[in-house]
Amino acid sequence: MGGTGAGDGAAVGAGGVAGAAPVGTAPGSGKAAAGGLDCARATLGRALKRASEAPKTAAIFSPIATIKEPPQRLVKRAKTPSVRRRFTALARPWSAALLGVALSALLSHSAQATVVERVVAVIGDRAILLSDLKARAQPFLVQVTQGVQPGAQRSAAISQVYKGVLDKIVDEELEERVAIQAKVTVTAKEIDDAIARVAAQNQIPVSKLLAEAAKTGVTESQYRDELRRQLLQAKLVNVRLQGRIRVTDEDLKLAYRKIVMEERQKLSVKVAWIRIPADGSGRALAERVAEAARTQDFAQLARQFSQDRATRDLGGQLPQSKLADLPAAAARASLALEVGESSQPLRMGDDFVIVRVNSRADSQLPTFDEARRELGDRVYMDKMGQARRTWLDGLRRRNHVEVRL
Repeated sequence: MGGTGAGDGAAVGAGGVAGAAPVGTAPGSGKAAAGGLDCARATLGRALKRASEAPKTAAIFSPIATIKEPPQRLVKRAKTPSVRRRFTALARPWSAALLGVALSALLSHSAQATVVERVVAVIGDRAILLSDLKARAQPFLVQVTQGVQPGAQRSAAISQVYKGVLDKIVDEELEERVAIQAKVTVTAKEIDDAIARVAAQNQIPVSKLLAEAAKTGVTESQYRDELRRQLLQAKLVNVRLQGRIRVTDEDLKLAYRKIVMEERQKLSVKVAWIRIPADGSGRALAERVAEAARTQDFAQLARQFSQDRATRDLGGQLPQSKLADLPAAAARASLALEVGESSQPLRMGDDFVIVRVNSRADSQLPTFDEARRELGDRVYMDKMGQARRTWLDGLRRRNHVEVRL
């Protein structure tokens, strides 16, 4: 079962093959998306969420110059005492003053020399340079500077962007090596076709698509490179993983349930409860009332047994609210309940509480049967992504990968 799935919110794929990374999104606010960078933009979103975390830093290593003494054999070969004395003087440890002069000269020379490029990662025999990382991260750094206030928060976000983009570069290098071994390639025509598909899906000319990409700092050459990497990834995923992914009916039901729970957290709900003091016989009474609530009138039970004076005469009814406005235990129980269902006794402070959902705002979701095909696509893409991550982690273990960021 293939298709374009939800992933990290991606909408448009260029590869036309299962597991392809998305390379374009639907236009918004009158502008077409730059495309080809959705995966890394998802990384940026996660970076902004974690902006308060302290970023990890790495030391910058620089070459250390060493000063060697003249070999003792030269002293022995000197033919005259005066020459021997001069060589012997050179062979002695340098005085502090002379060493200071030498180090000053070295430091002065280093200050004038060209700065050596920093290596941020090594994959096998290939070094990833800081300049490479900065070039790939540039479009996302622009977004950070535009969307995050200067200071610690922006610095943390930038660090997370660098980390996410570097991880992506490492994965791509490992995939390139596998592609060479498997003789998997991407042609210029395939890239042209992918660009045309993205433009058509966004209902704009190719020239407009490339112009929108340029506004985010992505040149046409960079855009084509990104598409090539994603198309190559899609081909490798198909070769290595397709056929190993199975989507069961249970997978679809679990996925649908998750979507339903996410929507319920945003819907208004009317909840009633019965509060019973947690004294010596409180638990036993709460369990009997909870069992009776399955078949008897909940409001009547609340009037008879609830010790909550604010709601007892109202049949336990609370004001209509969102789940976030309820006590945490009551909110969790209400989330899982269908309308008309009541919970088992919950411990809340000094009381046992039985919760009932009397009504909930209408859902805007399609039924399970209506959503089955889309769910299948989403679950397949999620499983494919997990399988790809597992495969890449295995490649990292089998290859020399050193990250210095």
